[in-house]
Amino acid sequence: MLDFTLALVGAGPLPELSMREGAHHLADRFSAELVSFACGSEPHSGLQELASRQRDRNRPTLLRLSGDAAMLQGSSGSWFDALAAWRCPVLLLAQPNAAGLIPGIAPASVALCHSLSIPLVGLAQLGGSWDSAARRMDGLPWCGLLDTADGGGAASDALVRSIQQRWKRMNPGISSDLAKLAG
Repeated sequence: MLDFTLALVGAGPLPELSMREGAHHLADRFSAELVSFACGSEPHSGLQELASRQRDRNRPTLLRLSGDAAMLQGSSGSWFDALAAWRCPVLLLAQPNAAGLIPGIAPASVALCHSLSIPLVGLAQLGGSWDSAARRMDGLPWCGLLDTADGGGAASDALVRSIQQRWKRMNPGISSDLAKLAG
């Protein structure tokens, strides 16, 4: 298991700039190292490299995956398969469409994580207007709104607290370290 790593994975195709800005925002909020891999790269060797670098670190790592994490990468399987094998917690990022609706790929990505037994921290809405009633109605494990405009304000504070609480429940051994970093 990658104990102190959280993978940031797009639930469907996300604009590269939005994904990068969101990942940088979360890395700043968690005082985390941000590592990026393209989903076209070999997943297991990438995670092995990350695990070996992590042994000497005392801060979390956010792993940003760019591209389609469900696409098979030859005999290695997909990045989702590798994240499941390594028991790496995942935060899915979903972006609303122009009408403010969450595309169907978001619940499909949640279902895929569950079917592969990936430790799913939840979903973060990347930009747009937060509609709490609609988010409650869809029954998905929302953590909140990832708003990179003006530092995110109260929405970012609430998102970070939600991610922190869920991540700590998955790995109680990191509780005190994570609280110090994001608190």
